[in-house]
Amino acid sequence: MIKFSPVLRGATDLKRRLSAESRRQEKALETAIKVEGYRLRKTLARQIRSGAPGGLEFAPLSMIQRKRARRKKPLAPLAKAVKYHIERDRGGLVMHIGWTGPKVSKSWKRIAEKQQSGFERPIKPALRRYLVGYGGELGRSKFRPYFFLRRDTRTFKTPARPIMEPFWDQQQRRSRRNITVNFRRKLRGERI
Repeated sequence: MIKFSPVLRGATDLKRRLSAESRRQEKALETAIKVEGYRLRKTLARQIRSGAPGGLEFAPLSMIQRKRARRKKPLAPLAKAVKYHIERDRGGLVMHIGWTGPKVSKSWKRIAEKQQSGFERPIKPALRRYLVGYGGELGRSKFRPYFFLRRDTRTFKTPARPIMEPFWDQQQRRSRRNITVNFRRKLRGERI
């Protein structure tokens, strides 16, 4: 009786090559996502500074805030804190855009959240006195009447100024396409 036992030569070499190719593809995907994250961060910051993230303009400032603010575009300082953050999640990569990651302070996160959802600020007697005093110093300014609040005014309402939803609605398809294209380019050995 003849025994036959097949021997596959080079199986360990094949396993090593497959493992190396898997690492190369994972690195290419990570690079493609980082490149797109950087592009999205710059685009979001530019749109916030222009006052229209995702093509939708922010609600205008109140007349009081227009007089007191030195800048014409509301929320422009939020653009400084926009970051992108990539993390591993269950074997995959997840990209976060906005006020996220370990390098963004809790203050920036809180401010961005409040501005996107809108909020109310109570008018306390000290604030009312400050506004009246400021309005009295304005002289014949067109802003002067707005600093003298009616007695029944109890809160300032700041409208919601959505940032991330309109931005992502505008950029989502392009972002997915860019990641795919950059991944393929990186696998071909191109510099992206």
